Amino acid sequence: MYGWSAATLPSCRMSSSFHLGNESSSYVAVEVSERQHPHTTDFWDANWVVSTVEVAAGPWRGRYPASLRSEEFATFRDQLTRLYNDTGAGPAKFDSMEPWLRLTVERTDRLGHISVVGEARMEPFFDRHNILQFVIELDQSFVPEALRGLAEILEEFPVIGSPDD
Repeated sequence: MYGWSAATLPSCRMSSSFHLGNESSSYVAVEVSERQHPHTTDFWDANWVVSTVEVAAGPWRGRYPASLRSEEFATFRDQLTRLYNDTGAGPAKFDSMEPWLRLTVERTDRLGHISVVGEARMEPFFDRHNILQFVIELDQSFVPEALRGLAEILEEFPVIGSPDD
């Protein structure tokens, strides 16, 4: 999963994003625009990416900046792929190192219905400030688009190094 070095990074386009849900009602989307520390090569600093999180849950809508990490997208992509391909798979989780965004996607039945339970934080280090907790009920037909977006993010902003380096 990890294996990119600064020398093998692809050139960056403007931004990449993933979107999970129904554009007209309820969804969570993350757009990644650039690396926070573009000139570093170690795992711990190089994988921070400047992101914008957008959540629409019923009548509630919000958009905010967040600092996320490339490996968080990779882990979520792998887990979401398993969830989509295997009806017995456990939930897929996006759990950011700094608590800007937390998502749990799980099947609610064997007919293809899924639930996205999330928490979005504008101020990640204050436990009781600006927190939106949401639940979005979907069917699995929204997952392939999210997986394509996650692949695009990881193509443009691949994981650099490994935690053991």
